[in-house]
This record gives sequence, C-alpha cells and structure tokens, in this order.
Amino acid sequence: MQKIKDLLKDEKYFAILIILIASMIACLPLINKNIDMTYDDGIQHICRLMGTYQSLQEGQTKIMSNFCNGFGYSWNIFYSPLTAFVPLIFKLIGVSYVVCIKLFMFLVVFLSGYFMYIFVKEATQSSKIGIIASIIYILAPYRLTDMYIRNALAELTSFVFLPLVFMGLYNIFNKKENNEEMQNEKLKQKKIFMYNKKGITLAIGAIGLILTHTVITMYTAIFALIYVLINIKKLKEKEVINTLIINIFLILIITSFFWVPLLEHKMNAEYEVFKPGRMERTEVLIAYKLDFYRLFFTKSTDYMIYEIGIITIISLFLTPIAIKKIKEKEYYKLYIFMLISGIISAIMTLKVFPFEYMPRVLKMIQFTFRLLEFSSFFFSIVAAINICTLSKKIEVKEIIILLLAITILTIPLKSHLQTLENYDESKLWPAVEVNENTGRVHAGLASFEYLPTKAFENRSYIETRGQNVIVLNENSSCQIENEVKNGAKMSFDVKYVLEETRNRTAIYILFRL
Repeated sequence: MQKIKDLLKDEKYFAILIILIASMIACLPLINKNIDMTYDDGIQHICRLMGTYQSLQEGQTKIMSNFCNGFGYSWNIFYSPLTAFVPLIFKLIGVSYVVCIKLFMFLVVFLSGYFMYIFVKEATQSSKIGIIASIIYILAPYRLTDMYIRNALAELTSFVFLPLVFMGLYNIFNKKENNEEMQNEKLKQKKIFMYNKKGITLAIGAIGLILTHTVITMYTAIFALIYVLINIKKLKEKEVINTLIINIFLILIITSFFWVPLLEHKMNAEYEVFKPGRMERTEVLIAYKLDFYRLFFTKSTDYMIYEIGIITIISLFLTPIAIKKIKEKEYYKLYIFMLISGIISAIMTLKVFPFEYMPRVLKMIQFTFRLLEFSSFFFSIVAAINICTLSKKIEVKEIIILLLAITILTIPLKSHLQTLENYDESKLWPAVEVNENTGRVHAGLASFEYLPTKAFENRSYIETRGQNVIVLNENSSCQIENEVKNGAKMSFDVKYVLEETRNRTAIYILFRL
C-alpha cells in the first residue's frame, strides 16, 4: 500500500490515474449491453468493420466485395482508414464487432485525455493545469453526442490528434534548449530537429487526423495556419523552416497510401462523392445551425447535446480577471490564440453565422455543430489555465472534487442516450440487401456516395443483379459449370464453347471479374 501511495506522489502516475478514471466515467454507458451502437452513423461503422474484415481475409483492403448485392462498395478508398482497421485488432480476442468499437472508443477517450495532458503540461510547465485540461476535455458534453447519440466513430477518434497537432506547432515555435544536449557536438551536427526531441509531433498528429477524418483535418489545418501566421516572425529562423518542411514531408509521404489512390479515382473516374451538392448540402447545413441557448444548456426535449459545459462556462467568465495574471507567462500568446479560436468556433455553429455564404469547400463540414469539437478542445485549455491561475491552491483533493463536480453535472445528460434491446449483429452479415424499398441511406452504404456515378444512377441494376456469370450470346453453346463466388473471388468452368462465341464470352467474364 505504501508503494502505491509513493507511486501516486509522482505527478506523472497521478495524472495517468486521474485520466484513466475520467475515461472510465465517460465510457461507463458502454458497459450497458443495450446501449444503441447502431444509432445514426453507428450502423455504418459496424458494417464497415465487417466489410473490412472480409476484405482482409480476401487479401485486399479497399473494396467491400459483398456490399451492394455483390457489386462491391469502396469505403476504404474514400473514407479515412484508421477507424476501419485499428478496431479490428480487438477481433483477435474473439469479441463481436460492437464490442470492438466499444473497446476502441475507450482507448480513444483515454489517449485524447493523455495527449491533452502532455501538451498542456509542456506548454504551461504545470502538471495540474494539464490534468484539469484533460478532465474537462474528456468529459466535454459534445463528446457524449459523438459517442452515444451520433456514434460518430471517426469524429470521436479525431479528438486524439488535435492536442498532438498543436503541441507540435507549439514545440516548433517555442525553442526549449537542453544545455547538456547542446554541448554534445554530435547532436549539434544533426540539424534535423534543432528544437526538441518532439520535432515530429506535428507530423504524428496530422497523419492521425488525415487517416481519421478528412473534414476535421481541413479545419484543423485552417486553425494551424492561423497559429503559424501569429508566429510568422519566427519563420525567418532556419531551424523553424527546416522543422516545418520535414514535418510536411513526413505527413505527405506516410499518408500517401491513402491520398494517392483517392486522387487517382477522382481524376480517372466519376464518383458520387465528388459531385457538387453531395458532401456539401447547404440546406442541411442551414437546418442544423444552433440556437444560442444550446451552447449553455440542453432541454429534455432536445435531440442532441451541444452545450459547452457548466464548469467550462464559469471558468471562461473568469477570463477578464485571469488574463491579467497570465499576461507575463510564456504561454500567453498560446492562451490568447486558444481563447479566440474557441469563441470563433462556437460562434460559427450558430444560426447568426452566415455559413451558407462560405466557400463550397468549407461547407463540406456538413453540420456546423462539428465545430464544437474545436471549441471543446480550445476551451478545455483556457478553462484549466483560468482555474489554476485564480486558485490559491490546487492539490490532489481539489482535482478530485473538480472531477466529481463535472461528473455530477454530466449525469443528467445521460438521459439523451439511446438504447436498443435484443440487437443481433449477425443479421448484418452478409451485408444487408439493397432492394427497391431501400431509401436514400442504407446500412453499410451510407447514402451510396462512394459508388461510381453510373452505378448510382442505375440503381435498378444493383437491386436486381445476380451473382452468376452471364453469357451474352444466347445462341452459343457455352456452358458454365462449377461456379463458385466467394467475396471478390470467382471460379467456374467453361465448356462447349464454339469458336464464334469464345472471344466475346471471355471478354465479358474478364470484365465482370
């Protein structure tokens, strides 16, 4: 027992324990076997895991061969791949696809809190500010919407990488030299990372975002660019430029396995996803703009949770007092950036903001409330700094009380969570059939946006297509025998083929495969 007490006196281990507890609190509803993991986007992620698992067994990763009545569906060409493959690691222990997602969600929540702690601690040189920021970040109300109402697995995963991106930027523009290292002549000669050992943190965060959620990546890039412009004077320093170039190079090279095939398909074929009005739908964007009150509280009749959080709001109201004491701190510029960015991202979710007049590429966000992920991130840091700046004493006891307070204030929001009894995921395997009664959205296919346009416009073919080989020439004596189709693989014997039909039959079969 004494060893445990001594261990917890170490701020790092104490921080990990608190982050772990906060993560368990956030993920507590996942223990409920009736929590509805199929709701909204959930069914798409479950089916996508199933299709990816099958495609891996077939020796390929891009196409879900049994989707669309065997026509195939290209989820992993167009949709960021991390959330399709990493959750499948848990299949190694023999759990269901839903349990894979639940375990992955817990991992994501913990890592997002831990990286937030590392970032804030490094920027403020305060472990306590880092712990409080991570608690607020983990228990941010909008995260509940992503996890339990929208089941937005990819967007939830992007929470992990925001702290890494901005930690990387902060490290690049804020040189912290180590005297012992600077005395080492060998290290002096290595000019790759002149600022610190974490010179590629930006690359790690950006790579994770690109492989997780394209739209969140785009908006993160905008905020990151603003941060770079704020520090534009430091771009004159050779080491800063070199580190940025190296990070950008690593980002492009490591993610090329995803974005190169994506560009190839955009350039060489016509897919629904690239058509105007497909990913950006202005009418939907307008419809989901938020009323101002929704940033402050959630009515029992409200469908989703968009509020910022009571503790965070109270902390933000203390900004005029706290900012006077923060002005002399090294991280003052970062604090101001986080504060302004949080306010802007929150305002952009509201009905008063003219989002519909923004460039089309920015409207690909689809729902303005997605920007609450950014306000949750930025405000968590600002709130934590305010609390610790204005509090005379922040010790273990106060941190635990804060964790309990946020937890208690979060409990009423759990009433918005969806439940589903007697769920049987085996009904989704093989993929749900597409038929004439299938609507705009379908399990495992979303809104069919990853189909070639010709296939999308010829839905009747998909609805009625068979799995067998077809011989075009009705007068031929071609016979198909021993036909077997397993996913993307097909085998059969062709017998009694007359010379006049041999070539066209072979050409058709090759095309179909």
